[in-house]
Amino acid sequence: MINFSSKNDGTWFYFDPMDKSQGGICLRVLSSDESNRIESLTVKHSWKVKRGTAYDEPKEDKELAAKLRWDYCIVDWKGVSLDGVELSCTSDNKEKLVKVSDFISFLIDCMESLNEKSTVIEEARLKNLRTMQDSISKDVTVSPV
Repeated sequence: MINFSSKNDGTWFYFDPMDKSQGGICLRVLSSDESNRIESLTVKHSWKVKRGTAYDEPKEDKELAAKLRWDYCIVDWKGVSLDGVELSCTSDNKEKLVKVSDFISFLIDCMESLNEKSTVIEEARLKNLRTMQDSISKDVTVSPV
């Protein structure tokens, strides 16, 4: 049985898993609702007509979209500093840190780990669904007409 949760509080990743006092970062996967909200804030649609055909020419504020995505995905952190100054977990500080190569590298590794976890859960769900369907198929008998 897989227990699903509607909460999306985040998962902690520690810089040194053997010594959590060194700090870490709490991350969550970007939900589809949040992704849609960010898209609605960052994509502007303008309809153009060319040769009698109307088409949409969307323009995305990519910088704002990235900022909003990271702001959502980074829930919290502990023990994070930039140039020797400890930073609190704010939108502005998140924006500063995602420009630092070591930080973004750690962040991407953690996000990949979260996505792999989601993939494993999805694969287990599909396996359970197939098992249920096979079970139902065996229970159904068709009588000839």
